[in-house]
Amino acid sequence: MQGAPPPSQVIQMNQHPGMVQNQPIGILPSTNATTALILSIIGLVGAFFYGLGLFFSIPSVVMANKAKQITNQIPGHPDSGMATAAVVVGWVGVVIGGLYLFMIIGFIFLFFFALDSGF
Repeated sequence: MQGAPPPSQVIQMNQHPGMVQNQPIGILPSTNATTALILSIIGLVGAFFYGLGLFFSIPSVVMANKAKQITNQIPGHPDSGMATAAVVVGWVGVVIGGLYLFMIIGFIFLFFFALDSGF
């Protein structure tokens, strides 16, 4: 069919120009899913440096959960997968950073008790 528009551009009789597949075109609410994912990746990497990634991972989990609430309200929201990834990576960073922090605190106590005992 030469000269005919592609099927995606054809407006059917029951479809108005401002509608897509009989649904009105709207503006999706914005989320901070991208920022949360970036913070969670920084937090995951920083978790291996004396647990300092906790300062990035904890805010990323909070931001990602807020983004997840927004994306759960609208099925098919484009930031849904990114918000889920930010939650998962953020929690992994929190766990690893927390383990490193407890390990460092344990070594400090071990060091002070070893000095106090005369070892």
